[in-house]
Amino acid sequence: MSANVEYAILAFGSLFAILSPFATVPTFLALSDDETPADQISMAARACVLAFIVLALFSLLGEPILAGFRVSVPALQIAGGLVVLRVAFDLIQGERRRLTPPEQSEARDKADITVTPLAVPILCGPGTITTGIILGAEADGTAQHATLIVVTASIYAVTYAFLTLAVHSSRWMGTLTLRVLGRLMGMLLAGVAVQFVLNGVQAALITPLAR
Repeated sequence: MSANVEYAILAFGSLFAILSPFATVPTFLALSDDETPADQISMAARACVLAFIVLALFSLLGEPILAGFRVSVPALQIAGGLVVLRVAFDLIQGERRRLTPPEQSEARDKADITVTPLAVPILCGPGTITTGIILGAEADGTAQHATLIVVTASIYAVTYAFLTLAVHSSRWMGTLTLRVLGRLMGMLLAGVAVQFVLNGVQAALITPLAR
């Protein structure tokens, strides 16, 4: 298997697990329950596009930003791995970041929830951004950076499809199903997070020797 294919699989699995599209369904439906199905689908489309743009920018520009703050890639890998591991534990325990009552009230008062809170932070939160930056830093060459952008676009295409399906099938899509899927993604994400930490530790030990 080529390095580019392996990277594409890693990127897709990592982003899909951290984003966990089906876990966003309850919040999305709750915030848009006053809208028509057509408006809900339109909101989902615009939010996915905005979230893609934000994540793509952080994925491509994350390493220069780190350099500006003098934060090494291994340091981000270790810190990011721990952040992602926390999200994984929440998924395994059947929990997911929910909007607080004040946030929910503010969101409902807005004419359009597309930008916030739907695009950010629900579809593109801190954990997702951290994962994108780490994947961007680990990309080797233009081909893998391009692969990351394509994978990111496909992730949000899948998310849009899932939210659209949820709008039409919210009656039979039970909470139990979403929780089971979320816990499975949590296990996968935990493995990805630990690998991030291991990669960071290994790089931190090797880099000084290379100098």
